[in-house]
Amino acid sequence: MAEKKDPEIDFQQLIAEERARGSRRPVKAETLELRRRRRKIAQMLLDKRCEKRDYLSVLRDDFGLKEGSPEFLEFVKLWDAYR
Repeated sequence: MAEKKDPEIDFQQLIAEERARGSRRPVKAETLELRRRRRKIAQMLLDKRCEKRDYLSVLRDDFGLKEGSPEFLEFVKLWDAYR
């Protein structure tokens, strides 16, 4: 005779699978910070009233980048290319 499975265990396994389905991995703080920076930079580049000195000020003061750092220079190149 074939062994009968416990329907309660099958149900619990089904519930566990459904709860796990579609769950997202937590977003790291670094990723959130990078997204925030990119969004702010994009807004500044699109704003025709924004001046380069304000842009550089945000890079230094808000983002904490030092002049001459590779990341700072990349943002300056982005400004020059877009403007």
